[in-house]
Amino acid sequence: MVQVATDKAEGAQALFCYIADAIGSRQIKKAYKPYLDGQQNAQYFFTEYEDLVDKAFSSRAVDTINSKSQIKQYVIDNKDWFMSSLTISQYIIETIDDISIKFRKIKKPGWQDMLYKHGDDEIMDTMAKLFKSANKQYESLNGVKYFGNINKWSPADIYLATDKAKKQYKRLASDKETKNNNLTFAVLNKTIADSIESGDLLPLSLKKVNKKVYVQRVNFSRDKEEELLADTICTGVQSWSPMKIDNFKYQGSKFTMGTYSGSRDIRVTLESGGKKGDLQFRHTPATSGEKGGKPNRSFKTVLSYKGASALGGQVVGIPLLCAVLESVDKAFAQKIQSTFDKNFKKFEKAMNKYNENGGIYKYRSKDKKIKDQFNNEVGAISARLIMNELRKEIDRFFSKPGEKRNNAVRALFAYTASRTENSSPFVIAKD
Repeated sequence: MVQVATDKAEGAQALFCYIADAIGSRQIKKAYKPYLDGQQNAQYFFTEYEDLVDKAFSSRAVDTINSKSQIKQYVIDNKDWFMSSLTISQYIIETIDDISIKFRKIKKPGWQDMLYKHGDDEIMDTMAKLFKSANKQYESLNGVKYFGNINKWSPADIYLATDKAKKQYKRLASDKETKNNNLTFAVLNKTIADSIESGDLLPLSLKKVNKKVYVQRVNFSRDKEEELLADTICTGVQSWSPMKIDNFKYQGSKFTMGTYSGSRDIRVTLESGGKKGDLQFRHTPATSGEKGGKPNRSFKTVLSYKGASALGGQVVGIPLLCAVLESVDKAFAQKIQSTFDKNFKKFEKAMNKYNENGGIYKYRSKDKKIKDQFNNEVGAISARLIMNELRKEIDRFFSKPGEKRNNAVRALFAYTASRTENSSPFVIAKD
């Protein structure tokens, strides 16, 4: 099962990069070997490197949303993230000059001019302000924001930044033109690319890995990105079966449903740069949280690759999905929107009846089996009333050979993978 990185996992990666930097590229393989070989565990690791961990947080060289103790406990409790953090931090320190020769200075043990930041005010918050300004600038000219959120502009989980970079981007964020939302993505992205090339800034997107890892430069060359998009094609639609529910009634005051069977989602298959993957379209039927269990409009289109440990990205929500599709086929985008809106009304009515007749108590139950029953049942209801109809439209469009379906896959791929013409340069570490 694909695991999604949390704030704690990303904070852990920032910490492990700091430790790897302190150890240095010449000693890192020997230092990490007992842990990567399974001879020692995370508990022993934090004992051995206690002083470095303490220094990382006390000096704020590692500045994270979560506390030192929270991150340590997360790593101890999650062996897969411990191994992934070790693997990525070792690889980055050993090969960082492949990104830019200017980063060679980071390979020296204890070079701490480069700070590892996650969720901090100095770098992350500054980048958020710059992104907001550029997104509003685009909206003022085009009537709609280009990106739904900052992660589609740049999926960077942590930033390595020198004092020079911190000062430079603070000045840019406080500039009058930026505050007036006159900053363009073209200018912002060029500035970031220059900072990377000079060795002053490294936006890192970190995916969970197993044993192998490689670092890839993204959005450094528009020509290369266009070549990759041209090499991205739709290869078909995975087989699916309509959701069927026996004795399914939600009229009046009662709700009934019997046994059910069928698919909840639909997957459009693709190839990109020689790698096989798919786009999964799925409705998330119920809200989460303490007051959750209610009908939810949330919809996700998720990119994943075969053999990869992490997701490739996602488009969240029907409106954003349709905005991306509209650039290829306006009629298809409108059909997706209208089909979802029409059938969500049916789902909402059924879901409310289901909750009135005991469903909400299943959601609130502390018994895992009962909670799982709730999730399975609302998933079936969603598939029966929403996805059955949406799948017909998606299947019909992507099953037809031709460039139109390829272009739709390319548009979705570019957005989910943060490879659009307005996406920021970043470096991704993945398997």
